[in-house]
Amino acid sequence: MPIQLQNNLQDNCKITCNNLVQMEQTGIDMNKKYLLMGLKAIFPLCIGGFPFSFIVGAISISVGMSITESTFWSFTVFAGSAQMVALGLIQSSASILIIMLTTFIINLRHVLYSASMAEYMKDYSFPMRALMSFGLTDEVYAATIDEMKLNKGNRHWFYLGAMGGFWFTWVIANFLGAIVGSSFPEIANYGLDFAMVAAFIAIVIPQVKTRECITAAVVATITGILLSGLPYSLGLVIAACTGVFAGYRMDLSTEAMQKEESLLTGQQRDDKYIEIKASNEGII
Repeated sequence: MPIQLQNNLQDNCKITCNNLVQMEQTGIDMNKKYLLMGLKAIFPLCIGGFPFSFIVGAISISVGMSITESTFWSFTVFAGSAQMVALGLIQSSASILIIMLTTFIINLRHVLYSASMAEYMKDYSFPMRALMSFGLTDEVYAATIDEMKLNKGNRHWFYLGAMGGFWFTWVIANFLGAIVGSSFPEIANYGLDFAMVAAFIAIVIPQVKTRECITAAVVATITGILLSGLPYSLGLVIAACTGVFAGYRMDLSTEAMQKEESLLTGQQRDDKYIEIKASNEGII
């Protein structure tokens, strides 16, 4: 092989390798960027979720759990509302069947989240979908749903950043709450858990813009208030389902109106065309 040709081949190989390295590095940088964006998006909810998880950790000590058991519980369960209700049932000496059934009902709202997210997760592998579904909490859903709709290429990194940030905060706060709860049991009576509710409201309200979202929010709020007296947070589940149904019906109504307007506009356009054509032909 001529020396010049050999040198050219070596140069081309070097350029190709450098391009591949640069492309790989660019991909890594983009993944890191969206991971950090997810962390930034969930940060306000981490601030609100910290005291809630702290209270869960403190109360878990009062029902007889050790610090290790309390922390491992939040490490694997990662469901604040269900954990809080389960602790109340444990305190009242409820049976394990009642605890399981109640927490199952409370977590039914996650089926709605899953249905909403399914379209954006379907192309990922089963292990990735399983990991993402584990972290599909109220807060993670609120912080990521808009990005999941808009960004196809890197949305899973955004989601993992938000999920990982909130999960880490949840476990650490629970651990600290368990430590403090073992020394100051009365800390659970200070109502610090409302901070998460306030932060969640601050995240959700700006997203309620369309008629469908407004309808769903109003119906769910009214239903939740009317059914707030039901045990085991059943009113919350019913309110969520009712709100989703109302929003769905409004969406169908809006779609039908738009279709009717489109047909009407098309008919008016056809009538105008016929009128102009007839005028040009001297009929009118």
